[in-house]
Amino acid sequence: MTPSEYMAIDHFGITAPGESWKAVEDGVIARDGALPINAGGGLIGGGHAVGATGTRMLADATKQATDDAGEYQIGGARRMATLNIGGSTATTVSFIVEATEDER
Repeated sequence: MTPSEYMAIDHFGITAPGESWKAVEDGVIARDGALPINAGGGLIGGGHAVGATGTRMLADATKQATDDAGEYQIGGARRMATLNIGGSTATTVSFIVEATEDER
């Protein structure tokens, strides 16, 4: 895990601030956990294409929400959130992607 993943756990409210390590140790964020993070390997797992990471996150979230993520599909995923922190952390963007029943 990267330090920014611990920040993301706090940002999304998965744990109380400063307790993100608990989500890791308890398996909450594992692929088969209650709130999986980075089922497709995360940005580093995909080569971390500088300048395109936010686009990759959004594409991955859309694939998950529409049951199109293939071997890394999270069963029953309906709503996904992204958090992209760019450069010196001066640029931070989050998206929520949710598919309607018609889109699934």
